[in-house]
Amino acid sequence: MAASLLLLAFCSLVAQTYGHSGHGSHQVQQPTSFADPNVIGDQEHLKQHMHGHMNTDKPMTPQEMEFHYFRLHDTNNDTMLDGLELLKALSHMIPPMDFAPHEVEGKTAVEVEGMRNQRIREMMGNYVQIIDNVLLMDDRDKDGYLSYPEYSLARRRDAQRMKEMQERMLREASQAKEQMLNKQQQPYNTGL
Repeated sequence: MAASLLLLAFCSLVAQTYGHSGHGSHQVQQPTSFADPNVIGDQEHLKQHMHGHMNTDKPMTPQEMEFHYFRLHDTNNDTMLDGLELLKALSHMIPPMDFAPHEVEGKTAVEVEGMRNQRIREMMGNYVQIIDNVLLMDDRDKDGYLSYPEYSLARRRDAQRMKEMQERMLREASQAKEQMLNKQQQPYNTGL
């Protein structure tokens, strides 16, 4: 059973990684969780996926984007995200990076395919770690699923953490600049 689930997850990942088309290349982001506030900010991308499921002509509020983003990934329409739905969403958000020309230069097709498979295995490990963390931190009722209220709470929490981190970084940068200016204003002491 576990092997068949792993195989299903792997096939889903490969299909998403190599079969996804229909719009421009994605910006590769490294979210810290499925609820990372930077993940759903691309309204045009979301509209491309939701075309035919909703009116995509009107602008969406951040709350509407959040809801439709969640709904887009609830592929079995049970109002919850399971591990496979999270895997599919993550493999879409963070596909394995393409090889730079120098990485494949001089390699045979078989060697490149082996390198691609290794990269996919590494990404699968990253996906599993993120999904485990999401379910550990955000699945409040511990039923193994992420409901919309759980997802929404996690997004608000992560947005607040990001805001606090940005504010702290700005304060630290300001303090460092002030220290550098103070140091520059001090007379040069040669110690003679």
